[in-house]
Order: sequence, then structure tokens, then C-alpha cells
Amino acid sequence: MVAAFAIVGLAGTRLKRLEWGGWVAVAFSGAALVVGVLIGAGEMLDPGRYTVVQYTWLHLGPAPGVFPNGVSLVVGTLVDPISALMLLVVTVVGFLVMLYSIGYMHHDRGLPRYYAELSLFLAAMSGLVLANNLLEFFLFWELVGVCSYFLIGFYYEKPSAASAAKEAFLVTRVGDVMFLLGIFLYFSRYALAGPAGLGGWAANGFVFTNGNQPFLASSMGGNSTLLTVAGIMILGGAAGKSAQFPLHVWLPDAMEGPTTVSALIHAATMVAAGVYLLAVTSLFLGFTSLDQLVIVAIGGFTTFFAATMAVVHPDIKRVIAYSTISQLGYMVLAVGAGFAMVGLFHLFTHAFFKALLFLAAGSVIHAVGTQDLFKMGGLRKPMRVTAAAFAIGGLALAGIPPFAGFWSKDDILGSLYSELGTHPAYWPFFLLAFAAVFLTAYYIFRAWFLAFSGDGPRDPTLPHAHEGPWVMQVPLVVLSALAVGSGLLIFWPNFDTLLLNGAGAAGIPPVFGTSDLLLSAASVILAAGGIALAWRLWGNGRVFVLAPTSAVAPVRTLLLNRYYFKVGYDWIGTRAVYTVARAADFVDQFVIDGTVHGFERMFAGLSERLRRIQSGLVSDYAAYVVAGLLAVFVLLLLVAPYLIATVGGK
Repeated sequence: MVAAFAIVGLAGTRLKRLEWGGWVAVAFSGAALVVGVLIGAGEMLDPGRYTVVQYTWLHLGPAPGVFPNGVSLVVGTLVDPISALMLLVVTVVGFLVMLYSIGYMHHDRGLPRYYAELSLFLAAMSGLVLANNLLEFFLFWELVGVCSYFLIGFYYEKPSAASAAKEAFLVTRVGDVMFLLGIFLYFSRYALAGPAGLGGWAANGFVFTNGNQPFLASSMGGNSTLLTVAGIMILGGAAGKSAQFPLHVWLPDAMEGPTTVSALIHAATMVAAGVYLLAVTSLFLGFTSLDQLVIVAIGGFTTFFAATMAVVHPDIKRVIAYSTISQLGYMVLAVGAGFAMVGLFHLFTHAFFKALLFLAAGSVIHAVGTQDLFKMGGLRKPMRVTAAAFAIGGLALAGIPPFAGFWSKDDILGSLYSELGTHPAYWPFFLLAFAAVFLTAYYIFRAWFLAFSGDGPRDPTLPHAHEGPWVMQVPLVVLSALAVGSGLLIFWPNFDTLLLNGAGAAGIPPVFGTSDLLLSAASVILAAGGIALAWRLWGNGRVFVLAPTSAVAPVRTLLLNRYYFKVGYDWIGTRAVYTVARAADFVDQFVIDGTVHGFERMFAGLSERLRRIQSGLVSDYAAYVVAGLLAVFVLLLLVAPYLIATVGGK
């Protein structure tokens, strides 16, 4: 993918037809797909295999009391079951999005820039999931953030797109600073502890492996205050990338970018990176019990919080965006409860049905030219493939069996439920996550009914809808199959230990116990109730209108304004941050720069006066010589009596 970035970026504008650069990117992403599938298949057939290739990037010599034996910072690649699973997600979704882009972006300007940036985006995420140490992980993490900034602001001529790109960049930077601090704290706790207790870590820096197996640093004692703070910092980094409360505000606004970019960000790249960070930290470093409670609280609250905003929004892409925030909350919830692989399993299935929902929404937008659900309607007949794809994605998201979301989401609920006896503090967040099941089914089928049911569009000025070209339909069909089949991976022999061989962490709990079956049944009933309510209010072309005098009208206004979090952050930015910035600017201009410029003016004045002495006139120089001789003569007259008296006295 790096090669595709270089070729398309440098030569894309020189091609006879600009879309040819897209086919170059498709070819390279197809090659990456083949490699990803081969690696994933290899791990499935030979579970527990760990392949590490690394070399020393920087070696620091011994320092008494700090590095007794020195420390090496390494650069390397780790292929294990976890990274193989993530690589499979990135390459499969990346290839399908790239192929879909050939049709969706056909009429856009700046195609070479688009395909180059998309290729670099995929390369950065691939490097992130294959990194075997935290420093390398952080470098690719930042590259993912830069690519997202470019792609969210792809239509930079639009002020809203440029603003959304800056917002995403700034909000995620808050998390990135916390992530970097977390790295330093973990390093000070483990890598500086010496070789006696840490084996490979003391020798290799921030590596994720000790020999050929994952190293569980959490076994070294870990409920210290320093580790708790380090875990909170890691959570802050993950919350920024994965748009968890309170750093969630950027993700809905990121819909200003092309829909294909939204699909990639939400399914396989940027937002997945935050959950992946939490998962690998949980598996290879470990969180303290307080960290776990905070992570569960953030994930559980975000799951419900984001779902409430999705139930009222009129923009089809933003509804799906809020859905992503909510589903990421489920994943964070699982990691916090100690079931990192359950969270990653949901990340795996979610990638396919969320990419499907976004690409189906993109097909609708491509056909009718609007994102407003209340202008659409009746698209089921002219767009049968898209309607079916969106319905399949919706059923998977709602957790209806046998679709993929049912297996992974119910595993999260079952995992958390199994911990309630020993961790009663998890109860409120379990209930919030359980209530979000109903809201999820409601809002996604509200969107389906508004867009596809009825006799025709509510806005008669919309163009006649039709399906996109084959390059847009094929990804929809493939992702529809994956939205069903990816969840069935749970029936793979010994799947509960497949991805956890050697990881030493809690895995996917049994799914066939009585409590699990009752919990699943209750979850499906809730989801069915949400779909039924959506049909009652919005089905068959109906539009439910809430009376302005209704008691719940203020609640709807609150949800449409996103609980006024964005307004609050803007206030903080314009008042607090801007005030501090102006004070810093004053100090910079009038104190720091003023001092520097004052010395500059002083020495400039002195040099100007000294320069005038050098006039270049011989008569002036003769006068200076005579004046000097007279000065010496006068000095001698004044000093001579003193010298004579002194010599005579001796």
C-alpha cells in the first residue's frame, strides 16, 4: 500500500485518465488482501503461532540505577492470532472500499490525491496492527490520525469539511498526548525495572512479546498508583481515536468526508485502533482493578449515550456514525471487564456490517444526492440490492440471529453478566448496554423505513433512483455475506482458545449455558421490540411528527443538539483556551520577543555609531592619529610625576 501511495501520489495526475490511479490502488489493495487472508488462514490452521521479526533501532548503554544493562528500542513486526485477525479486517474492508470508490468517486475532482491518501491510510493501519512495540505502534497511530485529517477534509473548499477535519485532529490530539504519557509511565514501571523480572522487556524496550509468547506484565504486581494512572492515560488515547465519551464529538462531524472514507474510518482503520490499543494493553500489560472499572463505566455509558442521539437524527450517515460510537462502547466495555478477545470479536464482526451500512448509505446518496432521510422514501423497488444490503447490515447491528452482530454482541453481554457477582459496580453499565439493544434496533430500522419503504420519495425534486455500477454492487454483496458468515466463526473448533493461545487472559465464555440462552432471548426480544416500534412509527412511508407542545419535545431538542457538548467545547475553546492563548501571545510578543528586539535595537544603535567612525577619509584618519598622540602625551604628563616619585622613593 505504501507503493500504491507513492505511485498514485507522484504519477496519478500524469495518467491519461485520472480514474486509472484508482485501479492501481485497487490492484495493490488486492495484493494486500491476498497476504492478509493467507496470514489469517495460517493462524486459523496453526493457532498459537507467533512470528516476530525485529532489529534494534536505538541502543542506550548501561546507566547505573537507570539501565543496569542498557536498553534497546526495537523496530519489528509481530504476527500473532490477534494481529492476524485485525490484518484480515483491514485488508478485506480496505479492498472492498477501494473497489467501491471506483464508482462512487468517479465524478469527483482530486482523485489521485484521494487514492494516494486512502492507500497511505491502509498502510498506516496495517503497520499499526503488526507493530510489536509501543513506540512503533505510536508512530503508526499518529500516521493514521494524519491520514484521517486529510480524508475528512477531502472537500476542503467546504468550510464545514475543513472545520470537521480540524476538529477531528484537535480532539484526537488530546487523546494522543494522554497515550504518550501512558507509554512513558508503563516504560518507567516495566522497562526500567531491570532484567530480573522482565526478561525480554528489559532487553528490548517496549516489545509486546517475551520470546515467542505474549508477556503479561500485569503478573508483576499491578495495582500500584503509577499503573493506574498509566492505564487511565492509555484509556484517554483510546477514547480519542475510538470516539468514546467525552472525546466523542468529532466522529459525527467527520461525515463531511466522502462516504467511502466514513466506511473505512468506522469499520477498519481509525476508530478500530483505539479498541485494539485497549485490547493489546489488557493482554500484554494489564490494567489495575480501578482502571477496569473506569473502562467499563466509559464503555457502558457511551453505548447508551450515543444510541440516544441516533434515534432522532435526520442524516443517514450521522445515524450510522452514532451507531459506531455506541458499538465501540460495547467493545470497550468487554475489554474493561477483562474479556479483551470478546471485544475484538465484536470489532471483527462489526467491521463488516458497519462497512456494509455505510456503503449502502453511500449508494443511496449517490443515487438521490441527499443525506436527509425525510426527503427519501420508496427506494426499495428501484434499489433492491442496496435495500437488501442495508437491511442485512441493520439486522446484524440489531443483534438478530443468525446475523454476525448477534453472536459477538451477546458474547459481550454474557461476559459482563458473568462478572456481576464479583463486580457489583458493573451493574449500572450492564443495564445501560442492555437498554441500548432496544435503541439500536429502533434507530437503524427507523433509517431503513424512512429511506426504503413507501411509494416514492417525499421530496419530488429528487432524481430518479437507480443502482450504482457493478463496482459498487459487488462490495455490497460480499459484505452482506460477511455480515452473516463472520459471526459463525464462533463455531470454529476450539474458537474460544484459538485467539488466546498463550495470551493468559480471559476469553470468550460459553454461549450455551442456561443464563446465556436466557440473556440472548431477552436481547433478541428487545431488538425485535425496537424494530416493531420503528415499523409502527415510520413503516410503509409513515412519518411520525412530534407535536411541539409534547412533553418530550425538549428531550428531542436536547438530542438533536447532542446534549450541547459541542457548544460547551466551543465555549471552552473561545473563552478559556483563547484567553490563555492571548496571554501567551502577549508574553511571546512583548516579553520574550520584546527583550530580544530590545537587545537587537541596542546593538544596532551601537554598531551604527561605531560604523560612522570609519568614514574612509584620510584626513579623518590623520586627525584620529594626531588626537591619539596628543592623548598619549597628556597621559604621560599626568603620569610622569607619579612614576618619578615612585622610582625615586625606591
